[in-house]
Amino acid sequence: MQRPLLSLHSVLEALELDAACISLLEQTPEYQEFIHADTPEAIYNAIRTIGSVLNASQQANQLAENLEERINIISHKLKFIADENKPKAVFFRDVSPISIVEDGYLANLIRIAGGIHQTEILTGESNPDLLIIFNEKPISQLLTELPQALSTWARTQAVTNNQIYIIHHPGYLRRPGARVADDTEILAEIFYPKYFVFGRDADVWMKFDWQ
Repeated sequence: MQRPLLSLHSVLEALELDAACISLLEQTPEYQEFIHADTPEAIYNAIRTIGSVLNASQQANQLAENLEERINIISHKLKFIADENKPKAVFFRDVSPISIVEDGYLANLIRIAGGIHQTEILTGESNPDLLIIFNEKPISQLLTELPQALSTWARTQAVTNNQIYIIHHPGYLRRPGARVADDTEILAEIFYPKYFVFGRDADVWMKFDWQ
């Protein structure tokens, strides 16, 4: 399973610090620890460490607390949902050729947002309720390729129930960082549209109507 590195750019931007600080952070003894942060708790700690190194502890503490509060709201709303009622989701980086995402950061957020991360389609008990695609191509190209890929997966619950989603904004759900709360909210509103409405379908994701 891949472990994407912490986005220092996103943290520095959120702290309103110059990107030139990255070279300084790379020289600190703590660098190898915080650069691999891929859970919310590790990201909060990384932000506080970065703030301490760059003499911005007050801003860093406030940012970490804000992110934690937003994610806790989601966790608390979903804590009584049984595993058998949670949506099973498969994530793709591409559909032509097929490339399924196996990513530690994403797996952690899927769990927090009340989903079950699957990395296979129609093998054994794997039959996903949702297919979610990270689009790295022109959207017109993806929309041309999708119908053929979906016909291959026609027997899945996701395709049968028209639950196919495209994450088209390249700045979200790719790497851990200061957007961890945004990333969790995006997943939560896709998984549970009756519980959460954050409005990120306006700029980050879209539903693909297959039928």
